[in-house]
Amino acid sequence: MTKTEIAKTIIDICQKDASFCRDIQGGDPRFFVSEITDDMPDRNFLFAVDQYLATFKVWGHLYFYKKNLRIYIGFHVRRYGNSLFVTHAESGLPFSKGDEIVAIDGMTIERAAEKFSVFFDCDSPDRQGERWEIVIANADVITVRSETTFDYSVRTDVNRGIGDPSCICKFLNENCYYIKLTNFFDEGDISSIVAHAANDITRTENLIIDVRNNCGGSDTVFLPLLKFLLAEDDILCGKPIFPAEDETLYSERNTDGRIEIYREHLESAASDEVRKYFIGQIEELKRNKGKGFLPAKPDGFLFPARGTRCPEKVVLLTDCSCASSAESFVEIASRLQKVTVIGRPTMGINDYSNLMRFDFGEYVLHYPTSRSKAIDSGKGTRGKGLAPDVYVPWTPKHIFEDIDLSVATHWLEQ
Repeated sequence: MTKTEIAKTIIDICQKDASFCRDIQGGDPRFFVSEITDDMPDRNFLFAVDQYLATFKVWGHLYFYKKNLRIYIGFHVRRYGNSLFVTHAESGLPFSKGDEIVAIDGMTIERAAEKFSVFFDCDSPDRQGERWEIVIANADVITVRSETTFDYSVRTDVNRGIGDPSCICKFLNENCYYIKLTNFFDEGDISSIVAHAANDITRTENLIIDVRNNCGGSDTVFLPLLKFLLAEDDILCGKPIFPAEDETLYSERNTDGRIEIYREHLESAASDEVRKYFIGQIEELKRNKGKGFLPAKPDGFLFPARGTRCPEKVVLLTDCSCASSAESFVEIASRLQKVTVIGRPTMGINDYSNLMRFDFGEYVLHYPTSRSKAIDSGKGTRGKGLAPDVYVPWTPKHIFEDIDLSVATHWLEQ
């Protein structure tokens, strides 16, 4: 496909196949197409698509990329006041975490936010980090305030270092066990972690589960964790686990794509329960192909889990980087008696979920195919996230101190 044909197909998908099509009109498609030429550089094409997709405000569950083009600026930022604070930087860059970006192509951060308002309006500043990174990747120069103030020519080919481990399990003290999970991708990994840590968890008074910076994965992956969050002798098996119903858009394009995705999940399933789940999903997709929006069957808990006396109290640490299946985990867990959520609201992207992957050959579009009916009663989370029980505002001190964890341990000691 040419770039113009791709742009027109993206518009068609957003208007007919994406599950937000009834609720959100988005930007003017004629203006979007008028900006596209078949010979434009990939960098400009990707940014034009990013700006169009941003008009739908479906952050995290609507994105576009080129397969063989790796764009990575090498650092992450969060806005505080009229600066972007660097929260992580790869080695070799002339700045490090804690330094400030005070201008982009000569514009103050406030002015840049106005110019690229499509990325930033209707959302709090500290929730916009990834979108600022899109803007920076398309800039030429940023002005950095460190020990001195200097200009840095933006690179998008920085090598990515070794990231944080996907899971950390340890005792913080004799009464508190800590688990950090950065994704819910691999059912086998989580099941192994739970089995290995179960004895330690069930002999400890307090448990902290850290899902900050958890990008999600599959809802079936976190289910084995829920047994530690249940009150003693409470049983969760076959019960609906989400408070709001979903509806699925069974367009022909969506149905074919979702079947392909579920077959991939089926091949990697680590338990009979999860295999049965995905077989059922595939059969339902085949039955409903082309029927439009239909109510989704409520998901029930797949395992016969019974609560335990210990841990007696559980804290979930959340942040705006807690997304997708991690948000689903927080939504379920927050309604259980043992659990207190501490930190900041989650990303708020599950109003529209169950992503479909549309392959253009060189390029790929991901978009949602299901819709939460909580939207109809004004209880959607888009742009708001799931609010914590104990709110801890983000400040630059968080870059060097784990203030959220300190608040959590202090709360548990009380």
